[in-house]
Amino acid sequence: MNEPTFVVRLHWYRVEEAEDLRWNHNLALYAYLAPRKAEVYYIGKCDGTTVRGRGCYSAKSGAWDFINKTSQHHRLIVSEIEVDQRLTRELLADIECLLIYRVQPECNVQCKSSRGKYSRPGMKIECRGAWPLSKKVFRDD
Repeated sequence: MNEPTFVVRLHWYRVEEAEDLRWNHNLALYAYLAPRKAEVYYIGKCDGTTVRGRGCYSAKSGAWDFINKTSQHHRLIVSEIEVDQRLTRELLADIECLLIYRVQPECNVQCKSSRGKYSRPGMKIECRGAWPLSKKVFRDD
């Protein structure tokens, strides 16, 4: 297998308290998880607003409807992103899209069947910390 052009390390953390400073991250990835099993309901990004701002019903009504219908509960994780280059909105979108494409979360619509303009061959994503899935490495081939 070819060596990656660059590696993105996503350090995932549970956000459980209202005072957690990760609610205020404004260039980040977040995910809604099933309450007790290793299932990702939704992967999202915030770039220009905060994780808290993206968590409102009007921002993602379809995802919230599914979560409320399925379990009435969910867990939230937020990533801190480590990359050896400038983290731009475009790079964040490419990272989000690759994760959605590989993980196939129930509530995501974009990037599930095609990566389109969000492809970045050579990128390798490593998920660490509170990432719930056994698969933790994703490559953009």
